[in-house]
Amino acid sequence: MAKNKQQKKKERERRVAKKKLAATTKRRTQEKTTKDSPKTVSNKTPFTKTSVPKTDHVVTSKKSTFTQRRSGG
Repeated sequence: MAKNKQQKKKERERRVAKKKLAATTKRRTQEKTTKDSPKTVSNKTPFTKTSVPKTDHVVTSKKSTFTQRRSGG
């Protein structure tokens, strides 16, 4: 009976090892295919600050400071 348990355990370990091996080989092949294929989306030109002219910051409505609000002036 103990031999049967050991045999089952070894068989299970083999199955798990085969599954893991199959998964890693599958993942590796997928990584190779993604590396080989050209990436069109990720090769966008970076948006630089020099391409957009910086406008001067114009204050439209100046908030009153804390002391002005407190004193009512």
